[in-house]
Amino acid sequence: MNEVIKSITEAEAKAAEIKADALQKAAEIAATAEMRAEEISRKCETDCKLFRENQLKKAERDAEANYEKEISEKSGKAKAYADLLITKTDGTVNEIVRRITRGSC
Repeated sequence: MNEVIKSITEAEAKAAEIKADALQKAAEIAATAEMRAEEISRKCETDCKLFRENQLKKAERDAEANYEKEISEKSGKAKAYADLLITKTDGTVNEIVRRITRGSC
């Protein structure tokens, strides 16, 4: 009977030792994981800032290019419209000048 009690006591001591080792390893793993999580978080924050800056710069470049394109197109259309109006009014202006110079107004 003493041997059984001794065997149980030894098993309990061994179990307590295994549990203590497991708790220590778990604490080490948790500390390592926490440090790694902080590193990943800092890296992600830096990456996100860089991505945001790059996207803003790209958006500004795209907006500027679109603005220049639209200004160029609208300027061309405005010039064509002005030229058309000038050619349409040439006859009328010439008629008015003719009447004034002939004195038939």
